[in-house]
Amino acid sequence: MRLIDFDRSTSDLAPQLRLYLEAQPNQPIQDLQVHAERLYLITGPGRPLTLDQFRARTQQVSPTASLFLAGPPPQRLYGYRLIPQCLLLG
Repeated sequence: MRLIDFDRSTSDLAPQLRLYLEAQPNQPIQDLQVHAERLYLITGPGRPLTLDQFRARTQQVSPTASLFLAGPPPQRLYGYRLIPQCLLLG
C-alpha cells in the first residue's frame, strides 16, 4: 500500500484512532522511519500513534512511498482493518 492510498482511504476516519499492526497479539505502531521511497512502521511496547499523529509525521513524506513493517526482513503492508477505536494494519 502506498501512503497516498492510505491517506485517501482514511481521510474520513476519526483522527484519534490508534494504529496497530495486526498480529497475535496486536502490536502498537510507535514510530516511523523513511528510507528510499519506503515508509517503515516501527512497533514497540508503549502507546501507539494516533491517525492524527501519523498524518502529522508523514506530511513531508513522498505520497508514493510504500508502507512497510520494519524488521528483518521488512514486510510490505497491503491494507488495514477498522475495529472500534483502532486501525489494524497488515
